[in-house]
Formats: sequence, C-alpha cells, structure tokens
Amino acid sequence: MSESPHKLGGPARVKKVLGAMEKHMNNVPGHKRGHARGIAFHGHFTPTPEIGALSTAELFHSGRIDVVVRLSNGGSSPYLADRVDGKRGNPLGMGVRFALPSGDHTSWTALNLAAFPPRTPDDFHAMVVNTRAALPGGSPHPLRMLAFLAPRIPRALPGIKAAATLAPPESFATARFNGFHSYYLVDADGRRQAFRFRFMPVAGVANIDPKDDTLLPPQYVVSEIKQRVEQAPVAWKLVFQLAQEGDEIDDLRVLWPESRPQVVAGEIVIERLHEDSEAVAEWVFDPTRMPPGIELSDDPLLHFRSEAYWESHRRRSRETKPAILPE
Repeated sequence: MSESPHKLGGPARVKKVLGAMEKHMNNVPGHKRGHARGIAFHGHFTPTPEIGALSTAELFHSGRIDVVVRLSNGGSSPYLADRVDGKRGNPLGMGVRFALPSGDHTSWTALNLAAFPPRTPDDFHAMVVNTRAALPGGSPHPLRMLAFLAPRIPRALPGIKAAATLAPPESFATARFNGFHSYYLVDADGRRQAFRFRFMPVAGVANIDPKDDTLLPPQYVVSEIKQRVEQAPVAWKLVFQLAQEGDEIDDLRVLWPESRPQVVAGEIVIERLHEDSEAVAEWVFDPTRMPPGIELSDDPLLHFRSEAYWESHRRRSRETKPAILPE
C-alpha cells in the first residue's frame, strides 16, 4: 500500500465515521456506536501445543488463562432486532478479552459475517451513508448502494453479498465468527507468519428454521445464550488461517482460499454469566493491543478501529443512558 495505515485515520476521520453511525444507525445515547446490546460471560482459554511453535506470545505458553467474552448484536441501537426475517439475520459479534499472566490483557473481536465490504475508514463511512435503510421495509436505496459499490467493484462485492445472505443463527453458540484482519505470529527465531483468526463453534454451525420466525421474539439470542450457559458450558475453537506467498495481507476484503493451512490455536469456553455485563460494555476491546509474539499488519481499518473505539468510549461516557433498556 502507498500510505501508512495511520495516515488513513486521524481525529477528522474518526469524527466523520462516528457521526455517520450516530446519524444513520439509530444510535442510543450512552451505548456503544457498534454492538450496543450484549451480554458478558466468564470463561477460560486453553492453548494447543501446536501454536507455541509459531509464536512466543504469552497467552500461548501459560496454560489455561481466564477470559471474559462479550456476545453482542452488531448495530448501534440496543433495540435492533436479531434478524430482518426468517432467512436474513443482522450481524452478531463476539469479543474476547484474555487475562495475561503478566497482568496485562489482549482482546480480539469478530463478526458472524463471511466477508466485510470496506477496506479503509473512508470506505466504511461511504458504506454507512450509502447503504443505510432508505426505503420502506428497511432496505437501502439501490442508487445509493451503487454509489458505494461502483468505485470499489469487485472487492467489496463479497462483503455486500455476505451481509445480504446472512442467515439468523439458532444461537451465538452455533455461529462462526470471523476476525477478517491479518496479524503476524512471531516465533522464537523472529520468523513472522501472517494469519487471520476465526472462532468456530464446537456445537457446530446451525441456523434457525425460517418457519420459526413468527414464534421467536425480535430479540432472542442474548436471552438464549444466557439460558444455554446456565445448563452447560459453551465453547469455540480459536483457529488461525495461515497466509501463503501471494496472499494479500493488508486488504481484509480479499479472502484467502480455504485450502490455506489452518492451525487450532486453542479453545475458548464460557462457563458462567458475568456479574456486571453493563460494566463490560464499557470496556474497549481494542484489536491492536497485542502482546509480544503477535504483530499488527498494515490493514488500515484495523488501526482505525482502535482510534474509533476509544473515541466512542469517550463519547458514551459523557452521555446518559435512557431509563428504558432492552430486555
């Protein structure tokens, strides 16, 4: 890429992007600008022996460590329905904060989308503005969609298709969450291996039966996962997809072939409800806060997310939440 990822961000872009989200995505004061509604759980992460050879990061060499997992709806409004209808879901998110033995922490976030349309902060702003609901029924205006897509074809198309065809999962526990951004594993000899991560549900991927759409409330996934964990722990495998020569590292829109090597880095298990999900909602799950042994790629949206997350935190910390909260 011709520009440093840091030059593609900055306060002006943060203000522009968050302003668009607040205007067009039904943001509610006091809530996150994205993933406004969520629920948190205590759990643990156990690394596999295989991952230690690829990275010196302490989370891969310390045995079982504690995690807090926040599962959330993807929108700016805590009142957003989990799905559009029985065949089309709204995005869901999974954020994991790892408690490192050194006393620090690191975190990763992922979406249940198969691909993501924007590459840069300016792309993200254009997506929010031009793909917002503008027609009866909540559909975007086709001319605005074209305005977003035209200069970005064909690389934005997989992400647009992924959002348009996203099926509503039975549960957070049956959803696959993809990280999209690339990082580097660094081993004891300094060798760097680019990778992307995903959280794969141990229960298997499963979606609702469209016939059940009328039986389910508009918001059900938060209540469902709470009830599920009360019965038994829920787990996801942390899987790394390893890049090979020629793969694009810094453009998250370009998916790597599924034939690329994959390594199971460990397992994340949630065991009990966190005592204060509202407090966890105030945390910043900064995807750039990595321990030694994991390095950032030059993906511009990865770097920008850190800036935007902290500004979102500053804004909502100064706001008053409404008295009526989602269930």
